[in-house]
This record gives sequence, C-alpha cells and structure tokens, in this order.
Amino acid sequence: MSRKDIEQALVRGVQTLAAFIPSAPFLLFPVLSSVCVWSVRRVFNYRDHILTWKVWLDPEAVRTKPDDFILHFFAGDPVLKTAYAREIEVGDIKGLRAAFPALYPVLGLEDAFLRALFREELAAGDVRTIAAEFEARAAAAAEGLKPAEADPAFWRFLETFGMELASLGIHLLEDRALQDLILAAIREEHPLQAGDA
Repeated sequence: MSRKDIEQALVRGVQTLAAFIPSAPFLLFPVLSSVCVWSVRRVFNYRDHILTWKVWLDPEAVRTKPDDFILHFFAGDPVLKTAYAREIEVGDIKGLRAAFPALYPVLGLEDAFLRALFREELAAGDVRTIAAEFEARAAAAAEGLKPAEADPAFWRFLETFGMELASLGIHLLEDRALQDLILAAIREEHPLQAGDA
C-alpha cells in the first residue's frame, strides 16, 4: 500500500464524483466514505448499500419496534444514555421513540453514509442535534443524490473506484486516517467547501 497512491486516487475520485453531484458538494464526504467502507468489505454493489439509508426516511420503518427495544437501545449506548438520561430515568418512551428513527440507523445500524453525513455531531457526542436535524439533512442528501442516482455511469464509476481503492489496500488504514485523507482530497479540490466537507 502506498499512501501517496491512495491520496491520488481519492483526489481523482473527488474530481469525478463532483461532476456527478455538482450542486451537492456536501455529499462528497458521505459518498466517498461509504465507498471506502464497502471497498474494505469487498462489496461493490454500491447502489444497494449506499442507498439503504433512505429506508429510514419512512417513519413506518421504525414504528414496529417495541418499547423495550427502544429503551434498551438508548440505555445500552453510553452516549445516548448520557444525552437521554432524563427520558430513560422517567421512562419517557414517547420522547425516546421520537428520536429513535434518526439515531437508530446512525448509531444502531452504523450506516456508513449517515455516519459520514453526521460525522461532526458524532465526534462531539451531540446526538440530540442528529435527532433534530436528521429529517432535513437526509432529505437534502436524497435530493442532492437524485440526479446522479439515475445515471448508470455514476454507479459504474463508484464500482470501479471502489475496486481501485480496495486494490490499493485501504483496508490497512485506520478509519480516522482514511477519513482524514478523504477530507484532505475534498479540501484540495473544493477549498471553499472545507468547512462543509
């Protein structure tokens, strides 16, 4: 593995991906992060995996979860347990259930796209902001991806790009180091988006 080769591949990836989603540069990091996660796992059918998070935009997807499951989810995660201590203590299932559709796919299922979309909040342990902004940010992501999503060339690019990254040995990098490389590539190509990437 050559770190320089990975850096160069990521810059090329940013350039190409930016052409597919020119109106949504905030999606460069989540899409590239997802590609990297799935490349490490040697799974290249990205359409299925990168778009799975959209199921969580449908509130019906989580209404079937029983109260005990939701309570255990919040009480079993140290960050959630701290942030939602009052709700857990008084058994406020209604309040927990309201935040659950946003937090479960990010923290419970660890969806790669959503974790990248909310990376700053996760780093800060700010799960209440994730719950508050989930719908708006996920809707903006869905809208931003819509033009590229319909283009078969977009999916071919992601598959080829993911295979290239896998062949370069990105699995040998720690997650944080890989994220830093992705952000550096985005900043190199889109300096004005550095704060948003």
